[in-house]
Amino acid sequence: MQEIFDAIDQYADAYGRLEQLQRMRPEDIPIGDQKTGVIAEFFARIYAKHRFPNAAFEFGTASEHAWDIKVIQAGQPEIKLQVKSVSAHSQTSRVSPIHPGWNQLWLMRLDEHLRPHVLWVVEAQSVAWSRELLKNRTMPKLGKPQSGSAELRDGQNETDLFLSALVSVNPSFHRSRKKLRRPVN
Repeated sequence: MQEIFDAIDQYADAYGRLEQLQRMRPEDIPIGDQKTGVIAEFFARIYAKHRFPNAAFEFGTASEHAWDIKVIQAGQPEIKLQVKSVSAHSQTSRVSPIHPGWNQLWLMRLDEHLRPHVLWVVEAQSVAWSRELLKNRTMPKLGKPQSGSAELRDGQNETDLFLSALVSVNPSFHRSRKKLRRPVN
């Protein structure tokens, strides 16, 4: 029983640290209570800056449902990115509602250490459903083409480029990095 209390205490400490960083550095990590989404959006911001190196960025607030990151490039239309994520801890792989108004939908799976496992990018102009509100959809699984909701299976796999971008800003970042865990008795 004690290990459960200890794990809750450790999670509360990490949660508190993330909350503090969110308030101190909102340009790097978004403010929000859903930590899986916050962590995924942090990784998405890094990739967006890598993918659009000459762009300016605007970051959505919790009340902005259609996009999380707005890419602003001189002489070009804005690109609105909506980021959806699930972690390996999710039992259902269900994503939060996908609201219309995005240009690119970034679908990210995080592993059990909350590190990116895969990133798919869906272009709004390539899917008929982009102007609809989608609820109760599930994230596909890498290597399982029939998994997840049919609408979310059409994304372009950008995992290699995405992970390269993360390594470029943090050379010690490793996709398979293992965290130290205390054994559960």
